[in-house]
Amino acid sequence: MTALDDSEFDLFGEITAEEKSALQERTQKFQHDQQCMIASLDHDPRKRTMAENRLIFHHKRHSQFTVPNRLRRLFSLEECNRILEGCKEMSCSDWNTARHSAFATTDIPIRNSRFDYLIDQVRDRLIPVMANHYGFHPTRDLEFRDIFVVKYSADAQAGLKLHTDGCLLSFNVLINPKDEFDGGGTYFQPTDQTMASEQGDCVFHGAHIMHRGVDITRGQRYLLVGFVDTVDTIEKDGTGSIKRI
Repeated sequence: MTALDDSEFDLFGEITAEEKSALQERTQKFQHDQQCMIASLDHDPRKRTMAENRLIFHHKRHSQFTVPNRLRRLFSLEECNRILEGCKEMSCSDWNTARHSAFATTDIPIRNSRFDYLIDQVRDRLIPVMANHYGFHPTRDLEFRDIFVVKYSADAQAGLKLHTDGCLLSFNVLINPKDEFDGGGTYFQPTDQTMASEQGDCVFHGAHIMHRGVDITRGQRYLLVGFVDTVDTIEKDGTGSIKRI
């Protein structure tokens, strides 16, 4: 058998001009109805449902949420150094390399670990900021799908290829001082720029944005990384851990 060229293969066959026009009309009507529905919703995310807030985010994400954001000193230098000390005390067997199938990192999930206390700290300091920026309820809507410490090493996994994340929002916090490594930073395709953080700084962004961890060429780079989603989606998928106090 001879392989078909892509230009010769049409899964659905050719459609008539009338069918194409009808399809375009249905698409336009759906988009119009959705825009009308969104316009009718309350402007205050606290007065909308979680599903409504998620719908609005998806509607806006490709037009308004394509640029990453920085929050200075989410953690103090003292807090970072405490985390860093714990990282350097971990043995090689403590670090996972196969938790994320498509784009694996060398990491430690912090739930039920010595770093478990960070979950509440990040929830209190960062989640309200992200919720306000992206139009979610400040305390009800967002939760961690996954949160973990990542280690990049010049002589091992030095970075991460261009990718998107399987969640709604993502963030990373630089844990160690910049003088402990060369290179690094997070490259974002929409802006064609690399954001290089200071110790304790947080970079957060829509998970749909293409980005990569730029390779380091010396030393080690430690990050706290989080994948954030709406509570209802996490519960439906049966992933993450909904922990309310």
